[in-house]
Amino acid sequence: MMTWSHLLSSRRLNRTDTLSSKGRSAFQQDLDRIVFCSAFRRLQNKTQVHPLTHNDHVRTRLSHSVEVASVGRSLGTIVGSVIAPRLDLDGITADSFGHIVQAACLAHDIGNPPFGHAGEDALQDWFAHTSLGEQLLAGMTTAERRDLEHFDGNAQGFRILTQLEQRKWNGGLQLTLAALGAFTKYPRTSTAHMHSYPGSRKVGIFQSELPYFTSIAENIRLKKRGKSGDAWARHPLTYLMEAADDICYSIIDIEDGAALGHLSYVDAEAILLPIARISRRDLGGSMNEKLSHLRAKAIGNLIDAVAEVFLKEEESLLAGTFAKELIDCTRYAAPVAHAKKTAHEQIFTSREKTARELAGASVITGLLDMLAEVPLVLSAHRFNSTHLKGRTSKLARLIRLDEPRPTSLYQATLRITDYITGMTDRFATDLYRNLRGLAM
Repeated sequence: MMTWSHLLSSRRLNRTDTLSSKGRSAFQQDLDRIVFCSAFRRLQNKTQVHPLTHNDHVRTRLSHSVEVASVGRSLGTIVGSVIAPRLDLDGITADSFGHIVQAACLAHDIGNPPFGHAGEDALQDWFAHTSLGEQLLAGMTTAERRDLEHFDGNAQGFRILTQLEQRKWNGGLQLTLAALGAFTKYPRTSTAHMHSYPGSRKVGIFQSELPYFTSIAENIRLKKRGKSGDAWARHPLTYLMEAADDICYSIIDIEDGAALGHLSYVDAEAILLPIARISRRDLGGSMNEKLSHLRAKAIGNLIDAVAEVFLKEEESLLAGTFAKELIDCTRYAAPVAHAKKTAHEQIFTSREKTARELAGASVITGLLDMLAEVPLVLSAHRFNSTHLKGRTSKLARLIRLDEPRPTSLYQATLRITDYITGMTDRFATDLYRNLRGLAM
């Protein structure tokens, strides 16, 4: 059985000292570290659903992350207001729960590549189905190959938080173990078996960060799943992060879809009314004002319902046996599922969105084709960078092979995926055009 006393650890990754600040908890400091890091800032020009849209009303990854964090803070605080008083842990309040979930939510998309899931798919397909990708994978272990064949933004997000930002290669942002545990939606490596458990559906930890996560899991006492040491039960607060994300995109995709004309207002209203639980007579003003009212009421109702389920299932969450999504256990499961289905069928498959996704995938593939030269040449010269000359040397300068220098094909290839996933949609497009000589 997992315990809140361990799960709410304020200890920081790769630090032995405890940083304190008058009037500001360690979990509030986590929020500041995430908000001010460059990877978070770049989310302002990364696709949420609609790539390279010119409609400023539509959400980006940044605005989506801020909205999810707002919902997550509410969920955490509501749950914490019930749990914290009976724990009697020094410094742990309802706000502590809220801030941990808020931090996890702020960072939940920080590892996503440009062009949203289309970019993620392009990375996976390139490694699995191109000759250059196969050349790179041929020099790696099975586990390393699987990391790249199943490349996932969640695992890249953990890498950014713990390796790439601020204190590079020394714990990254050095967030609290509680926040990092709650952030890890899929606490498993690419070698672990996939099954119906929510935390096992995707890859959440690359081999390169496995020692860090193992240390975190041991310190906050996450329950192990299986005997191979490559999968764990979720931190219970991860379920609230997941629910906050579900609440936002299931409702907001409908609002954005109507704003872009992919869905009629009448259809959007019919989808949201059963969740908002208000009368049509109470709606007034413009279409956008009506949609805003429906969205606010729907999100408020879902927050209350999800918090209720979490508190009811607290024991199974701590036991690591809860195997559903919280939102699916609420009274709103059916209308939320209908909202997601409609978004998938009428919004996600629009011709405009599909064309832009294909263009984005071509950009990702083109950049990989060019940058793959660097790890292949390095590998041929036993990772001695002094042998990089001409075009390869210039490409290496783009990737910035800083210390510690990569000493394996896996490490060198990760520097490429680090570089590409860190790009915004526009930067990736511009760089591709420049390297192809299509723009100067």
